[in-house]
Amino acid sequence: MDLAIFELDHTLICDDSHNLWLHWLISQGYVSSDELCHYRLHALPAQNSVAGAQFSPQSAAQYSDYLARAFVPMSGRSCPTVANWVQRFIHRDIMPRVYPQAREKLEWHRARGDEILIVSASGEHLVKPVARRLGAQAGIGLKAGVSNQRFSGVVEGHLTFHQGRLDRLKLWLETRKPPAYQQIFAYSHTLYDQPLLEFADVSTVINPGEALQNIAAEKGWLSQHWSRYPHLQQATC
Repeated sequence: MDLAIFELDHTLICDDSHNLWLHWLISQGYVSSDELCHYRLHALPAQNSVAGAQFSPQSAAQYSDYLARAFVPMSGRSCPTVANWVQRFIHRDIMPRVYPQAREKLEWHRARGDEILIVSASGEHLVKPVARRLGAQAGIGLKAGVSNQRFSGVVEGHLTFHQGRLDRLKLWLETRKPPAYQQIFAYSHTLYDQPLLEFADVSTVINPGEALQNIAAEKGWLSQHWSRYPHLQQATC
């Protein structure tokens, strides 16, 4: 059996699930647009340069703070309430953005009998339900604190980004039975996933920028262009 690892944002879907979630919260009246601007103040370095791939401890702390503050609207909400929100969100904002080629690749791995893991820097309250909806066996994301079946509004555990994503993957692999796969496939669009792509046996970059495409060519990784409109020459989203 093999393992197929898919990044969620800009790989399986043509957008960022975390930002989509914030906009959904606004549309439902759970957070104001002013608060959204506040949550988005901490942006990541540009991914289109090699320098952007050097994810420093300062960058990690900055991005962790950005994600953590976006958990604030859920603070005090019950887990069933948020789970209901998430299902509505997935139906409206995630499923229409799944690339057709991503669906085909997911089905290809299922037909082979592979296990499928979806990873994202977004919270696991989003990633795990999305993974189930897409037919994956598991999802890994940032853990939101929960106390007495209510969200605490704080982050728990490691950032699932750059090296932290690979660290979380290795911890997850230790829990699997059988403990090893014959091959690991990895799919991602971002330079920040270079540690994950180097770890995998078969790596594919999706809609890569020039810097990632150059790295992929150097390392012999596959490269694919995915679009919501595969029959048209349009932007990917």
